[in-house]
Amino acid sequence: MLESSLSAQVRSRFFQSTTVVTFLFLYLPVVTIVYLSFSPSSQPSIPLGGVSLKWYAGVLADARFVRGLATSAVIAMIAATVGTILGLLAARTITRSHLPKWVRSLVALAIAVPLFVPTVVLALGIGVTAGTVGIGFGFLPVVLGHLFWVLPFSTFLLTARYAELDDALEEAARDLGASGWTVFTTVTLPLLGPALVASVLFTFALSFNEFLITFFLAGSGVTTMPLELFGKVRVSASSFLNAASSIVLLVSAAVALAGTYLRTPT
Repeated sequence: MLESSLSAQVRSRFFQSTTVVTFLFLYLPVVTIVYLSFSPSSQPSIPLGGVSLKWYAGVLADARFVRGLATSAVIAMIAATVGTILGLLAARTITRSHLPKWVRSLVALAIAVPLFVPTVVLALGIGVTAGTVGIGFGFLPVVLGHLFWVLPFSTFLLTARYAELDDALEEAARDLGASGWTVFTTVTLPLLGPALVASVLFTFALSFNEFLITFFLAGSGVTTMPLELFGKVRVSASSFLNAASSIVLLVSAAVALAGTYLRTPT
């Protein structure tokens, strides 16, 4: 009995220690960046020699960074909206269509390909294709690249929710004389509502923070927030980077929290 109690205590402390170490590993770098962003010095150190918001003011006064932030938000909104619409259609095809099972599996596999291909290969492929068809580099290729990247996440998030829906609800609506479109808009979509909003938020965050695809496809006419941060890294603008990264973290955290509080209805 005593040995069992000691063993339980050891396991409990092990799991507690593992949890603490994991949280430190994940969040200590983030906390450090936010902490250093309040330094008055251009080369911050720990502990801080004072507290200042001047680097935040500098970030918000930097026209290139603000323009990059706005461009990232616009691209992310387009990618999230179109990606969720296409993901909804793909999820419906995978879970509700009358196609043979092997065809639906093939559709799911085709959509999942970007998850297993290195991002640099995806970016190069999209860039070569855009150049071949005459689109070149710029805003449109970046949007298409982001859409290609976020589509699998949207599709499988909505597929998981679709699989949980009770088929009897749709069948009951059809038995009452509702058309397919009416069933979809009045029964299916409301049930999918939280998953749709979560998909938009999640894919927005993915697109907003995407660097590699943008780096290969933007050319010289498009600048986004990740590209601006990369440019500041190259010139060693430490304090500016800390403040800019903290602002980006705040935006990403707000999106993540909004998605977290969206619970699927039971």
